[in-house]
Amino acid sequence: MQKLISNFLIIFFIIVSCGGGGGGSPTDSDDINDNVDPYAFPNAVNYNLANQVEIVTWNIETFARSHTNQKDYVKNLLEKWNADIYFLQEIEQESELANMVNSMPNYSYVIDDESKNLGFALVYKTEYITFNSKNELWASTSSSPDGDSDYENNALYQFAGRPPMENYITWSDGSKSINLYLIGIHYKCCGDGVYRNNDEENEANRRHYASLLLTDYILNNRANENVVVLGDFNNTGSNQTISNPTLSPFTDSDSFDSASSFKLTDLGIFQGSNINWSWQGWNSSYSPTHFDHIIINQSLFSTNTTSRSHVISVPTESGMTSNNVDDKISDHQPVMYRFYP
Repeated sequence: MQKLISNFLIIFFIIVSCGGGGGGSPTDSDDINDNVDPYAFPNAVNYNLANQVEIVTWNIETFARSHTNQKDYVKNLLEKWNADIYFLQEIEQESELANMVNSMPNYSYVIDDESKNLGFALVYKTEYITFNSKNELWASTSSSPDGDSDYENNALYQFAGRPPMENYITWSDGSKSINLYLIGIHYKCCGDGVYRNNDEENEANRRHYASLLLTDYILNNRANENVVVLGDFNNTGSNQTISNPTLSPFTDSDSFDSASSFKLTDLGIFQGSNINWSWQGWNSSYSPTHFDHIIINQSLFSTNTTSRSHVISVPTESGMTSNNVDDKISDHQPVMYRFYP
């Protein structure tokens, strides 16, 4: 009898110790184990090079979502990439963005004041960047449809309540310097991407009008300045070419005179394989689309000969699965443009 009780107790303790209190494995839903710093990112590339300007646009999807460690992932990736300039979209909690950048010793930030939802932030390296001023374009116009064909008097509606954030900065490494106007945008989402004349609520129309407004503004006000337009253009639809109505005022010189004054720096990506596009639709039923762009004006064409554009593969550089990147960081991947001034 005593032997039977002893065997029972041994079996009982084995079951309890193996059960772990009923919890699952700590690595069930993560890509890394408890013995590895989840923010070390050994695969992340330091993109900073001497004498070079590095500009990154990134939609970081409703930053900072309280149910994840999104802020910690974003902070450590930004520092690993070590770029001079980041333009970030979908800032939902501005205080969290401020707290994040305040913990990054080499960086400072500017946040928009006028966006009605999911705003903007410029994050820049203080060693090289002097922030001069900010202008939020068309912020005082109507953000509602008004029933007429004049898309300028309700320009804010065309920009989905997010006025373009124009940042005037100076980049300098001590031996060279360049002044830049960075105009950050986040266009209206969704729709089928088909332009429909006289339908002021059509998403493609609103994006097209937004581009018409921007090209006119730059040509009339910044023609002799160095201008970079960057952000999430939401150029949805099956027509993923330079004639897409969202991009065409910047890209389609056969249809728009303005297009000869601009270059889509990531044109090679846009016209290349969709496996390299910025939005992969990891947890979506929609197909991959290259939403995120960096456009330069004619004043910067001479620097384009020494430039490079590419999409930063967040799954590759973070070591996380694409599903975890989507869940914990963002559904977009950053686009980087690098050039020597």
